Amino acid sequence: MKKRILVVGDFISGSGLTEVIFNIFSHFDRKKYDIECVGYGIDLKGKATEKCKELGWNLNRVIPVTKQPFNHVKWWKKFFKKKDFDIIYFNYSSSWNYFPVKYAKRYTKAKVICHSHNSYYSHVFNNKILMVLLNKLNDRGKKILNTQADVKIATSKDAAKWMFGTLRDVNIINNGIELEKLKFDENAREELRDRLKIGANEKIIAFAGAFVKRKNPLLVLEIFADYHSRHTNSKLLLIGKGPLEAQIEDTVSKLEIKDSVKFIPYTNVLNKWYSAMDILIFPSLYEGFGLVPLEAQVSNLPVLASNNVAPQVFTTQSIIKIEGYDSNKWEEYLSNIKFKTNDERKGLNRALKKFDIKEQVAEISKLLESER
Repeated sequence: MKKRILVVGDFISGSGLTEVIFNIFSHFDRKKYDIECVGYGIDLKGKATEKCKELGWNLNRVIPVTKQPFNHVKWWKKFFKKKDFDIIYFNYSSSWNYFPVKYAKRYTKAKVICHSHNSYYSHVFNNKILMVLLNKLNDRGKKILNTQADVKIATSKDAAKWMFGTLRDVNIINNGIELEKLKFDENAREELRDRLKIGANEKIIAFAGAFVKRKNPLLVLEIFADYHSRHTNSKLLLIGKGPLEAQIEDTVSKLEIKDSVKFIPYTNVLNKWYSAMDILIFPSLYEGFGLVPLEAQVSNLPVLASNNVAPQVFTTQSIIKIEGYDSNKWEEYLSNIKFKTNDERKGLNRALKKFDIKEQVAEISKLLESER
């Protein structure tokens, strides 16, 4: 008999967490597992919803906790009272919304898994009082998730401590990636650059990620503006969307680099865009892991990343770790980096094989099948 798994996640188009979920569970044996999902995010583009349909997963949408917190909690209570599963797999970035985990333990007989994907909040409040309340909820949530989860997983040690308050009994498992799909593709490079009307001799400096404070996209604009003033054959490619979008567009105008910046709000072929880029900048203020800079290395793309990316992501010589957020320092690294030829970007660095998605799926499957 098939085991019934409930997968809980944001399920938002373009979300890194959603991509990780699809990477993992699309590789599960359909003969052994029947997958149902609950999305706690709002998927405006509907791409994540479409993907679930393609995979044959039934996706439920819970009332967003930020919109109607009491109705959100009631929804979970009612859901778990009428449904049961063999395994309930929570994918979270923080611990403050712990009620679903409590209700899963109270009303079902399922094995409960909690997987930490971040080392800080995905979103924060500007209001200090709200942040105090959020921190108190989060601290309480750490204790509850640590004691009530049957299996605890984290993408890094920082992510483990952030969600559970400890490393004890937490399984640190790397994010897995599909290596073959991420290899350098010369045809994709030519096709995508032609689409943007960017010549072979021009250099694409790129950022890929949500337009939110923790991803630090505004720093990328400062770095590029300085670099572009001395390297006029450069273009900036920004792949993403988010609440900082208007501020980013305004800053682009103020820095007078509008003609040299290209925006792509959403793509489901980011793996191909790595081939079109010449350098990736990833200056996150905090990261549970850092999937984008890891994926970029598969295509041998030079990467500049902050030291707040998980240590295991710094796997090859293609990625450089930078401490601090001084734009002049980042620009200096950018100016001194060596661009790679197409031939230099072919092939797979053997050090990346440990991140093969099959390895991650095997580790997680083993934990799901283990005795409590």
